[in-house]
Amino acid sequence: MSRLIELPALFIRARVNIIEEEIEKLPVVKHGKHRDISVLRIYYKKNGKCRHHECPVNSEKGQQLLRLKKRRDALLIRRDQWRSLLTNDIDIHLLDLTKVHTIFDKRFWESVHVRSEFESKSTGYRYKDMIMDSRAEMIVAQTLDSLGMEYKYEPQIIINGEIYYPDFLVYLPEFNRCFFIEFLGKLDKEDYRSRNKFKLMDYLGYGMVINKDLLLIGGTANDMVPADEMTDDIIALLKKYCRMYSVYCEI
Repeated sequence: MSRLIELPALFIRARVNIIEEEIEKLPVVKHGKHRDISVLRIYYKKNGKCRHHECPVNSEKGQQLLRLKKRRDALLIRRDQWRSLLTNDIDIHLLDLTKVHTIFDKRFWESVHVRSEFESKSTGYRYKDMIMDSRAEMIVAQTLDSLGMEYKYEPQIIINGEIYYPDFLVYLPEFNRCFFIEFLGKLDKEDYRSRNKFKLMDYLGYGMVINKDLLLIGGTANDMVPADEMTDDIIALLKKYCRMYSVYCEI
């Protein structure tokens, strides 16, 4: 059973609104026929009246319209899927994005490059177009996908001249912020703990706050964290964000 239903209602309502805003920016395009030629019609309003312009599907303009139509159709399906998770109407204005400041916002998200842009891997666990270092990382990615999260694998950050690649950077447009996920899979190994201790200290010096900007998932060589537990942690973080940005959070 999908665990999307467990996401905070405020988050789901915000996701629906974001999708609807993107739909509004896209034109309405429909298939049609004109003299036995398959055409695409783009609809618009002029002088208060609904009008349309058409062009052959196989033309360059037609292919552009077809891409827009596919995008809009996909968004409509996605919107209805998220809407179905709402049991009652939620006022999106209960979220106030000015209440909390973070440096890990949309601008930060857009500025971050990923490790695969600088170096390639030949071995590992393949998931989609990524090659991951461990099966556990692949499960993290699958968990994020199951929750409809947008993420980057191994984003590059530079701290005091040192290059780091946290496992994941997740972007939440609902809150205009990101959070990192670091999977620590060999906490039973002393040398591993020692190496990661200094890395985590640098992360904190960079401005990350644990369980706010940085989600740590720990395990050992023979005891991997199950996907359900990862999902629990991510849902708990989203609930925290809803409290942080809710206009009622001080009551």
